[in-house]
Amino acid sequence: RPFGSLCLCLSLGALVTQWPGTVTAREGETVSLNCYQNDTDYQVMLWYFQPHHGGLTLIAYAVVTTPTYEKGFESGYNMTKTTDDKESSLKISNLNPTQEGVYYCAAREGHSVR
Repeated sequence: RPFGSLCLCLSLGALVTQWPGTVTAREGETVSLNCYQNDTDYQVMLWYFQPHHGGLTLIAYAVVTTPTYEKGFESGYNMTKTTDDKESSLKISNLNPTQEGVYYCAAREGHSVR
């Protein structure tokens, strides 16, 4: 059955642009979400997920280019980040209805998120 995901932006100071705005996909398909931020002082990029009836959950973050995945998101998710700290993408493979919701990209200063 088809299901959709609405993608919005979350900014902690930088201008964050995220695309596509809306994704409609079928179960089992792969989708890619993209993000650009304009602040050269923001080295950390993060991806969050919020199901339609739940709270915000961190999926992954990258300080340099290597992402760190949160528990429960180690499989089926592939985050990339450019070395200039400006762009990131999140590929979600083998979609299932539990992944339907809102995905947020964020950027922040610092060298860690903990």
